[in-house]
Amino acid sequence: MPLDILMEIVVLLHPRDLLNLARTSKEWRAFLMNRRQEPLWKAARTQQEPTLPDLPPFLSEPAYANLMFFKDCSGCLKPNANNIYWEFGMRLCKPECSGLLSLYYRTSHPDVHYTIERELGDTGYTYLACVYPPPRSRHLLRAYLPSELDDFRRRWQNLSTKEEKLHFLQECHEAVRKRTAICKQLSKWDATRKADRSDELATLKEERFSAIQRRLADEGWDKELDFMGLAGLQRLSSLKCVKKSVKLTDKMWSNMHKEVIEYMQEYRTKRLSYERRALVERRIKFLRDAYDERFTTGIQHDGIKLSPGDLAYVPAFAELLEAGNDVEVSERSFLLLMTQERWPGYVSQWKEHIKGRLERIALADLTGNGVQVDDARSVLQLAVAQFRCRARDGCKEDMRWPDILSHPCFRFRALRTRPVIDLDFNASVKFVCKGDVFLVNRESTQLHPAALEVVVACGQNPGKVTYEEMQACPMQLVCNREPWFYSRCARPQPLLDWRAAIEHRRTLHSSDPYNNRWKEAPWKVVANEPAEQPEASNVVEVVCDSKEQGEPVSSRILGV
Repeated sequence: MPLDILMEIVVLLHPRDLLNLARTSKEWRAFLMNRRQEPLWKAARTQQEPTLPDLPPFLSEPAYANLMFFKDCSGCLKPNANNIYWEFGMRLCKPECSGLLSLYYRTSHPDVHYTIERELGDTGYTYLACVYPPPRSRHLLRAYLPSELDDFRRRWQNLSTKEEKLHFLQECHEAVRKRTAICKQLSKWDATRKADRSDELATLKEERFSAIQRRLADEGWDKELDFMGLAGLQRLSSLKCVKKSVKLTDKMWSNMHKEVIEYMQEYRTKRLSYERRALVERRIKFLRDAYDERFTTGIQHDGIKLSPGDLAYVPAFAELLEAGNDVEVSERSFLLLMTQERWPGYVSQWKEHIKGRLERIALADLTGNGVQVDDARSVLQLAVAQFRCRARDGCKEDMRWPDILSHPCFRFRALRTRPVIDLDFNASVKFVCKGDVFLVNRESTQLHPAALEVVVACGQNPGKVTYEEMQACPMQLVCNREPWFYSRCARPQPLLDWRAAIEHRRTLHSSDPYNNRWKEAPWKVVANEPAEQPEASNVVEVVCDSKEQGEPVSSRILGV
């Protein structure tokens, strides 16, 4: 290739490319490193944006290009040496790398510093360029260039008079000042270049993310993108395959498509769940409005007044509430079902619904305690089917079926929370109906463990013995627990039937754990024969001052 054409091409190269070209062969190195080719380097340097500062007097053109555009350590040649020492024109991975810098505390070499102070005093001149290690370095010293320090010492020793030495210090001080000004310009240019590069990468990242969003919208994920909100979009942009600062291509999209779609599928599930919950709650509002329009003063049957929230669990109304999204349900749909003739059937169905829930709760509690129930449908007839209220703090009332239907705590209106996105039918009914719904679950009620303890103490099978059979049981019990100072358990202990024993356990030993292991059995059976009807003088009314309920609880106890 002719030399003039080659020169035209070389002039258009970047300084980094010129230096790489010089490192390819000895011929190119000899050609580009010749001082006569300095105009080539200068032309390449002036084409940069932003424009590079003028060549520092203490650097050559190739050394200047190497300092500004390469990150190799000047000492060990390791890459990514980001600690730039502008005053010395070098990059170092650490201050002590290869011994290129001399580290001293506070001052330069002691013999130079103290010699100047002894001969001239404190002149206030900065006669040698120095730098400080990076903030995160373990060194708290000043760094000097050994070659400059040796040259200063040699020239100082050749001076004889005080005037010459003072003039020499002034020249050194001026040179350091000029070098510091040049280094500030270089540092400013480097910061500007890094900021521009950071903006360029941020722009590429934004364009890549926008392109990904457009491709997702074209594939039918536009609703999910709208549903995600700012937090979801930020999570999407933080995926490893998405946050790259590279322009998106078809090949890149095909490689990352599976990972992105898996992330979007998560939000599609959330969106469908959210829309389903909103639809069900809108239908519950239709039910509530229809109830208010048809029964302004309410309606009762068999002593039970169903609320709109209770009707949501009646099969006819639940079928409309839980119908598919394509089924049109309006307020009129519920009005057609609310007739006086159907109301007794609705009450019976609602009772069966509550009864079924209580049966499942009782079975779960008994199974958890290792009790096997032969007939699940008759579990509420068992003697241990005595439920304890847990719906509200302070209420520990025990009740059986069907008396539990009149307990007010299960309509506690303060419990009106619901999930943010997922559909929870019970929570949605309670939320829309403002808590006016009779709701029993494992959180609001459970079998009282005292009943199971007493039935087992009587030698009966808790999975078979019924309430009526226990009522006919002649056994009498005596509390065999050690009296605690706070239990107020009297001595000697009276004889208790099984109901009074449950009440005794609940009121006087409520703080004792139900799974404790006593040295002796907690109950002692003292009579197996049917007890004769006691005279009036032998019947004692014992009042147990319950700390849990705050009111006296009386139980009928047989005296001896």
